[in-house]
Parts: sequence; structure tokens; C-alpha cells
Amino acid sequence: MSLLNPFEKRSSTPAISTMPYIFTEKGFVPNNLISATQALKNSDLYSVTSLISSDIAGARFKGTNSLAVELLNHPSKFNNKVSYWQTALLNLLLNGNSFMLIERDGGVVSGLRMIPSNAVTIDITDDVLTYDINAFDEFPTINNVPASDMIHAKIMAYGDTQLDMLIGHSPLEALANEINQQNQANKLSLTTLKGAINPTSLIKIPEGTLSKEAKKAVRSEFEEANTGENAGRVMVLDQSADFSTVSINADVAKYLANLDWGRTQIAKTFGVPDSYLNGSGDQQSSLDQISALYVGGLNRYIEPLMSELNFKLGGDLQLDMAQIMDYSNTTFKEDVLNWVDKQIITPSEARELLARRGVI
Repeated sequence: MSLLNPFEKRSSTPAISTMPYIFTEKGFVPNNLISATQALKNSDLYSVTSLISSDIAGARFKGTNSLAVELLNHPSKFNNKVSYWQTALLNLLLNGNSFMLIERDGGVVSGLRMIPSNAVTIDITDDVLTYDINAFDEFPTINNVPASDMIHAKIMAYGDTQLDMLIGHSPLEALANEINQQNQANKLSLTTLKGAINPTSLIKIPEGTLSKEAKKAVRSEFEEANTGENAGRVMVLDQSADFSTVSINADVAKYLANLDWGRTQIAKTFGVPDSYLNGSGDQQSSLDQISALYVGGLNRYIEPLMSELNFKLGGDLQLDMAQIMDYSNTTFKEDVLNWVDKQIITPSEARELLARRGVI
């Protein structure tokens, strides 16, 4: 509510769903979600997000609005088309939201400026939606950007208030437990390997009680004598010393050997067949079935983006999925040959189709 206008209704919220704290009956508690930086350090998450973003970014836009199509296929003076849209898709996958400011030159759309999610605040005042952009890098602060000038693609937007329903949610929010478990398992594996041939060893000195300094000296002398250039050589101990190794618990070893469930959960959450992440996948499915499942999974990210672009730019904009579904044009060539054999089209028409597609 404004002091100048006591009847003004206003509410605003940062455009990011991964808040650092959650309010519960016991108070504020840490919200252990996964940041985008952490996600890209996980090989499975890196694989699935780079796969989805690069495939969609490689497709070309088409539609009846030639100006909008030209803009989307050449969106920035700083980046090429693939790099630009891959970044936009990564924001959508990792943050649940992707923001692009529509730049105009004399009222004509001239470009799309990528805006980080953490630099945007969404504001609703008297039922009017605007965006505030906080300064980042060399970009200045801009307040009250009309909704018509901001591309805001989002996935899984939900909540109890009107503002909450404008904030997207990343699939990462559903993977916090799985990634934490994977990280702990990786730490255990690294700790085990770090000790090389001597990961968990035990030396018993039966006579007397050793001081802290004496234990440290025994440990240091043993490591010096049996590591480095001496690793793998015959071990010599005093008569009073008893040496043994402690093996990893069999249940823990079994757990480390069966971490594919984590990869499966990540693939399921992002809507990608797990075989695309080098897993075993469904051995009963054919390559065509797996590809169809993958392309179908991409639609959960393509449709929100295209719906927003059509809403703000217009012109029946579409994404040419042919390059995603049939990158090598193998299926297209087989279809054209089949149409010629069945006399659906003539050889000259087939040649024209193949030339138009760039096959010949």
C-alpha cells in the first residue's frame, strides 16, 4: 500500500523459487535445494541439462511473423543463436524461469536481452503486472518494465497466491535428496581411493599406552616406510606390532556399486529416458521408441517457451522439431523414397523436397 494512494494494492516477490529458508511451525529452517552451480558439477545433471538445452537450441524457429522469426533466429549481438537459446533453456531447467527483456529501437523490436533470474523482482500493483530489474554487470536498474516487454518462460508455476503462481519451479527441487545421497556416496568413494593401497589400516601396539605424540610418530613412520617409492614392497614390522586392514562394510560396497538408481531418478525427473544418460535403460524398447519418448519429454520445456513467445511476439511461432527428431534426415529420406515408390509424388517433386531440406 502506498502512502500517496492508501487504496493501492501492491505485492512483489523475487523471481526465484529456491529460497534459502522455509517457514515452518518451528520457525525458519534451511531449504537444502540444489543451486545451478552445484548441479553442473554433477555429471548426470550436467549430461541431462546439456542434452536437453543443446537439442532445443539447435532447432530453428518458423512462423508467419517474419520479423519475429528473424529476431528469434538471431536474438543477440553478443551470442550466436545456439549459445543464446542454450543459456535460456539452462535457466529454465535449473531455475524454473527464463527472463528476456524485449529491446526496441523506435518502437520496433530489435533484440532480446537475457536477464538473470536473481536480478528480477515481479510486482503486481492494482492488478497490473510489471518487472523490476536490479543492476547486474554493466546493465542498469530498470523499474516497472511492462509485462509486454518481458519474455518470462516458466515451468511448474504454482502457489497459494497470484504472485506464487507466476514463479516457475525447477526439476532440481525434486532431486535434493537424491543428489545429496549421490554426493555422500561419491565422497566415500573418493576417501577410500585417496588412501590408495592403504585406505583403512590398523596397527596395534600391545604393550603400554601410547601418547598422542607417540601414535603420530608410529603412523608417520609406517606411512613413510610403506607409501611412495616403497608402496607394494615387502612390509617389515617390529615384533610387538600387529598390522591389519579394515575392509569396507559389504552393505556399503553394495550400495556404491548400485548408484544407477540415482541416474534413473534424475532422468525420470527431467523426462529423459535413462538410456540417454549411459544407463542400461529399457532393454525391451527399440531405438525409435526411446527417441519418441525423448522428444515427447522435450515438449514439457518447448511448449512453455513457445507459448510465452507467441503471447508476447505473436505470428504463429513454431519450433522446427525435424532437426531434433531426425537430425541426419534418415527418416525423411526413407519417407520420400517410399512416397515415390507408391507414386504419391513424382521423382522431380522428391528431388525438390530433398533439396529444400538440404539433403542434396
